[in-house]
Amino acid sequence: LRCLAGDALAAEMAKAAPQIALVGPTPQNKQAGVLGVFLKRNELVNGYPSYTKAGDDGSMLWFAAGCWHVGPAANLGQDRGWVNVMDACLRPEASSRTWRVADGGAFVDAPGLRCLAGDALAAEMAKAAPQIALVGPTPQNKQAGVLGVFLKRNELVNGYPSYTKAGDDGSMLWFAAGCWHVGPAANLGQDRGWVNVMDACLRPEASSRTWRVADGGAFVDAPGLRCLAGD
Repeated sequence: LRCLAGDALAAEMAKAAPQIALVGPTPQNKQAGVLGVFLKRNELVNGYPSYTKAGDDGSMLWFAAGCWHVGPAANLGQDRGWVNVMDACLRPEASSRTWRVADGGAFVDAPGLRCLAGDALAAEMAKAAPQIALVGPTPQNKQAGVLGVFLKRNELVNGYPSYTKAGDDGSMLWFAAGCWHVGPAANLGQDRGWVNVMDACLRPEASSRTWRVADGGAFVDAPGLRCLAGD
């Protein structure tokens, strides 16, 4: 335990990274859609740094009542949310305790969740392959024509890698609102597309969850779809 003040406290607060990522599996995929990359705001909340989710101003991360919370922006500063960790550390990435996710009226441990920042986050992002391929069967061949090889772009979208389909600049792959999406380039960065997977992993090829394809106004599981990567 330490009691910090003045320059010592300011120095510790200054270590808060400008960008963090809350990533990893949760029990039964609970609250998986609210994970992802968060950007530090200029405003302190309850005396601690606060964050906005990249690409989703409606989701934020803040400290209240002994916990770091991820929740809706409308609850900013309150002791409530979808995901939390009971730790009064001055930066969420400094916590070594177990994050928890909401499951009905209770919270359950999610020991696979990690909060990455700085070199650890950069190293994880650097693993993104320059070329990936989304391949495999889909129900009744739905959206089969939009699958194929995708090439990594230099530009991040919502804090994540983004991709252009090889030979088709009109089709892209990006992350938004808790999902990786394949869709038209005109929708880049939006929570919409033809194919998606609900996973906040930092690279689409790292997902172990089931991809889904659009079928009319709904999405259906396509368990045979795989995202492969290589050089």
